[in-house]
Amino acid sequence: MIDREKEFRNAFYYLKRWSKSPLTPSYTIGYSRGLSDKEPAQKCFDYILKLGKDSTISFEEKLNLLYEFLEKSNEEDKKRPLMGTDFYRNLQSYIRRSISSIEKGEPVQTRRR
Repeated sequence: MIDREKEFRNAFYYLKRWSKSPLTPSYTIGYSRGLSDKEPAQKCFDYILKLGKDSTISFEEKLNLLYEFLEKSNEEDKKRPLMGTDFYRNLQSYIRRSISSIEKGEPVQTRRR
């Protein structure tokens, strides 16, 4: 049996690393589309840091709050006339998969495949 809080914590910190990745200079080497991920990644990373400072709520609730933030951000992103990015949807998909895995008693993905 897995420790639910530990798995939610693993998922939260994996999302933190994932959000920080597009902010590094090496992210766009050979991948020019990565430039469109910088702004959404910065917004998401800042929100994750804000959630990380609040130790009164559980990691499960932090993931739920992050999911709601991603939904709102995705809706705002759709309203912009420029070409969008899949960054928010990818993170939402990971959160849904992680919650499903935890409910089944399986560990979450913590490394890129």
